[in-house]
Amino acid sequence: MKKLLVVCVAMLMGVNSASAEWWEDIDRGVFNHVGMNASIGTEGIGVGVAAPITDYLELGFGVNFMPGLKVKGDVNVDFDVPYGLIPPGIQTSDKVKITGNFARTTMDVKLNVYPFGDRSSFFVAGGFSFGGEKIAKITGHSDLVENIIKEYPGMKDNFSAELDKYDVKFDDNGSITGDIRVNKFRPYVGLGFGRLVPQHRVSCRFEMGCQFMGKMKVYQNGNKLDISDDNKTDDDLSKVIDKLTFYPVLKLTITGRIF
Repeated sequence: MKKLLVVCVAMLMGVNSASAEWWEDIDRGVFNHVGMNASIGTEGIGVGVAAPITDYLELGFGVNFMPGLKVKGDVNVDFDVPYGLIPPGIQTSDKVKITGNFARTTMDVKLNVYPFGDRSSFFVAGGFSFGGEKIAKITGHSDLVENIIKEYPGMKDNFSAELDKYDVKFDDNGSITGDIRVNKFRPYVGLGFGRLVPQHRVSCRFEMGCQFMGKMKVYQNGNKLDISDDNKTDDDLSKVIDKLTFYPVLKLTITGRIF
């Protein structure tokens, strides 16, 4: 993340220093120009279009494609079986590795405000992103649970994995499947330097901000799981689910003006 920030700032400074005509006037009216852009950053790979609304405002539409980003956690297996009913020789403690595969496609609408007009490329952005609720698939498998269920089928519902504050159930094969969901509508605020409809034909733009997506929730078979306050987890995946209520945005964009 730090390396991406350094590269973005360095490239933006290079573009500014190389363009002696950066502050020249451009006839920005209401939707009288169109720009296209391609970006890379924490939202993934993005493409978009934009148009100015005078020198002070700019409206942009974009689509972002996030490839699969995997976060793993070794979580405890809860053996919810009364002591006297545990068959002899059965191990009653175990951990299972659960993988969260984060991949999503989002669309966004943003209004960029340039408070200094054509005298500066500094902007403040506001808008929203929207997409599907599911942002990650979760999978896992326990050989121990699989073997116990095969030998004692009636005990299947007595096992669960403690992922954050959720008790995630195993299937008949000792496997875990589910998904992580957030709000479909995600407000956004940000700031940066550069224009989506640049002074020259091609330019560079840097942006950072926050996408407010709400509390992450774990689902299985289309149903939200109940929260258990008794769970004590400290794995990486559980920390992401528990702590991350907003998504940080860091983006480097190559912009071009069509006309």
